[in-house]
Amino acid sequence: MSSKIRYGLLTVIVAAGAISGYLYLHQSDEQTQQVAHAIEYSASSEQPLDGSAQKNSTQMAVELAVQYLESYGDTIADPVTQARLYNERRALMEKYPEDGAHLFESAIETAFPELHEDIMVLMANLDRYNTWLDDNELRLHALPTLKQEMEIWQQREAIFGALASQIWGEEESYLEEKSQVFRKKVAHLENANELQLTELAHQLQTSAEEVYGGGMSLQFVGSGALGHALFSLESVQHRLEQMPSDKRQQAINDLRLQLGYSEGAVERMAKQDQIREAKWQKGEVYSAERDALIQRLSGEDLDQALGELREKHFGMAAPTIAREEEDGFYRFDRPRQYGLN
Repeated sequence: MSSKIRYGLLTVIVAAGAISGYLYLHQSDEQTQQVAHAIEYSASSEQPLDGSAQKNSTQMAVELAVQYLESYGDTIADPVTQARLYNERRALMEKYPEDGAHLFESAIETAFPELHEDIMVLMANLDRYNTWLDDNELRLHALPTLKQEMEIWQQREAIFGALASQIWGEEESYLEEKSQVFRKKVAHLENANELQLTELAHQLQTSAEEVYGGGMSLQFVGSGALGHALFSLESVQHRLEQMPSDKRQQAINDLRLQLGYSEGAVERMAKQDQIREAKWQKGEVYSAERDALIQRLSGEDLDQALGELREKHFGMAAPTIAREEEDGFYRFDRPRQYGLN
């Protein structure tokens, strides 16, 4: 037997010892037998192992399995750990373009047979996710930071579901921490009825920039988050509610301009506000007439009268309103929030 072959067999025997010892502690007898079979096969092939290009693929898969067990075995059941294997796979595929994917899967099946399928599904989903990132790289870079983060998280949740918050948990925790700091900073604005609307908007912008960084208010505007935060304040709603409708709309427009919305965006949003206003006015009339019917009628007579009333006010949307009310939801009984609903 040549020295090269003896060296190759010694490498496989060392790998066999390492992997067998680990499996004795961490895996079942059946899994140990699977790995032992692979090791026995690779040893019997007597292929030289003195160069990466010359190694038998099974021998290489066994060596990789040893590496993966040593590096990831203790926590491999955790999806976060499984996701870390993605970089191992990409490096392997770059080094061996033709065989890298097969080598990786063989190593995973050898090292973690019970989790092999789950890991490979995760790898495929990470491929999908990274392909999406590549395809949308230029568009994402052109977006405001907050909008970019929102789109990325939406895509993660669409592909990975509940696993997204586990895989990127640290990042999510960071964003949630920032969000909590921001909420604490603006909590005093909630009932600051003594402040003018322009001052409320200014303090909200200032708080956003302090927490998220300079220029962040414009990025919040891009996602609509800053406007939503402003119009969600009780103090803002209190002042808007006291205004006549025409002055109220002008005040809303001015606030949006102050936050950084473009004039075109403000005009489009004002039109949407007017559509919502018309719906609320119709809803108030409907609610009053519905209450009157409930006071006078009952049973089938009430059901028929309510059906006719919904048809009168809402036309094709009447069945939707009926289903909502059957479920105990009355859309016009919820709080009115000017600038939002």
